[in-house]
Amino acid sequence: CLKIVTQEKSKRIAKFAFDYATKHGRKKVTAVHKANIMKLGDGLFLRCCEEVSELYPKIKFESMIIDNCCMQLVSNPYQFDVLVMP
Repeated sequence: CLKIVTQEKSKRIAKFAFDYATKHGRKKVTAVHKANIMKLGDGLFLRCCEEVSELYPKIKFESMIIDNCCMQLVSNPYQFDVLVMP
């Protein structure tokens, strides 16, 4: 399986998530990734999300490794507003 990640499309996805959060009154966007292992693909996606988050100062941004996110979704799902992932 091949996952192609580009800077242009990563920023587009991140911008969509932040626009969605703004439009629907959400307060936080969480980028879910595996950048600790997939440094090029998910690392690029995470950097793009961080860059886009600076354009939306009213929306809180956090990132979370997918392994932890899966556990958190089961144990405390209400901590999430908008999830964005590559």
